[in-house]
Formats: sequence, C-alpha cells, structure tokens
Amino acid sequence: MTRRLRPTFWATVLTTSVLVLLVLLGTWQVQRLEWKNQLIENRAARIIKPPVSVAALAGIREGWVDKAGLAALEYMSVELHGSFVGVKTLRLLPRIRDGRQGVHLIAPFDAGSPLGVVLIDRGWAPLGTPLEILRPPSGPVRVDGYLRLFEAPGPFVPANEPDTNNWFFMDEPAMMAAVDLSEGAGFYVQAGPNARPSGAYPLGSVPDVNLRNSHLEYAVTWYALAAVLVVIFVVFHWRRDET
Repeated sequence: MTRRLRPTFWATVLTTSVLVLLVLLGTWQVQRLEWKNQLIENRAARIIKPPVSVAALAGIREGWVDKAGLAALEYMSVELHGSFVGVKTLRLLPRIRDGRQGVHLIAPFDAGSPLGVVLIDRGWAPLGTPLEILRPPSGPVRVDGYLRLFEAPGPFVPANEPDTNNWFFMDEPAMMAAVDLSEGAGFYVQAGPNARPSGAYPLGSVPDVNLRNSHLEYAVTWYALAAVLVVIFVVFHWRRDET
C-alpha cells in the first residue's frame, strides 16, 4: 500500500481561503513593524537636532504650520527665554519615576512676542511634595526642553478635575483657563534633564520615544498558524491507496 495526498474540494477551498487570510495578516504585521521601527528612529533623531527656530514655533501658534509639519517637529529641542506667569502650578498625575509615585508640574511661561504663553511641563516630583516649595522661579529664565503635542486621551484615562487641580492628561484650553489665561501656543514644552540643579525637584527628562511594539510577535503568530493549518490539511488528506 502507498500513501498519497487526496484533498477534498470544499476542504481545499476553505483551507486556501483561511491560509491566504493568515498570510496576509502576518505580512501586514511585518509592514506595521517596519513602520513603527522607522517612527521610533525618526523620533530619536529629532531629539539630537538643533533647537526649533522661534519662527517655526510662531508658525504653530499662528496656524500656518500644517498637521504634517507639526508632527515632524515633535520631540525636537526647544529653547525659550522669558518668565513664568503667576504662581499657580498644575498637577499632572499619576506619574511614576524609578518605581515611585509622583506628579508632573505644569506652569505657564511667557516667552514674549511672537510666541506668547506656552505651557511648560517642568518635570517630576514625588507625590505629596507641597506645591509651595515647587513654585517656578521668578524673573527672566531660559527653558531648555522638547516640543510636545497635545493628544486626545485614551478610553481608560480619567476625566480631568480642574476644581481639585487633578489633571490626568494635557488639555491646553482647560489648563489655560485654570490659570486664568485664554490663548495657548498649540504645543507644550517638556523640560529637559538640565532644567534644574542635579537632584532638585522637579526633575526634567528626555522624552521617551519608544512605542509599544509587539508586531513581530503578532507576525510570527499568524505565520505559525498558517503553517499549522497546512500541516493539518496534509495530515487529514494523506490517505492510503487501497489498490
């Protein structure tokens, strides 16, 4: 007796359709992996570029920098000269650093004409630290940081609580209103690691440009399922020749 592959019609049609779908899903995940790796590389490259010009920053405020141009500026370094406005500090929470619970401190900064007021994420401080001792410095200062864009919160992010100064995501109009200001710049600045003396709060940082990237695992899963399907199809149709 010999064995040979004797596929049935409908099993072949169904298996072929599912196999094509699995291969397409795996290939799509490979393409997503390449796209995300390139996005991470682009963000990392922007961090080390020269600071964004004041003209480009003014263009964001005036609205003549389009969406693509604005996205290309995020994570680039920024150098602002001016002074902090008022004494009110907003708390962005919860923020964890080195395993410790804390908050990020947000304060308005008057960068002068043509930029106007820009919100500054001054960095991280331990939860419970009195805001009175974390007030922004008075008088003219320079802020070195990175340009960041406002993003819509995810579905599981709590709503901001302006009345109790509990902020869970950056919301420029609401934050500006909370400090009795009206018009924002269309971006905010994340203070860099050298914004304060070593060990002094709040602690600035370099933006984390890494993104959740599980596309390789997904691609391997889809391709593996395709391989298993082929094996099952062959085993199921590998029959003995009765003649």
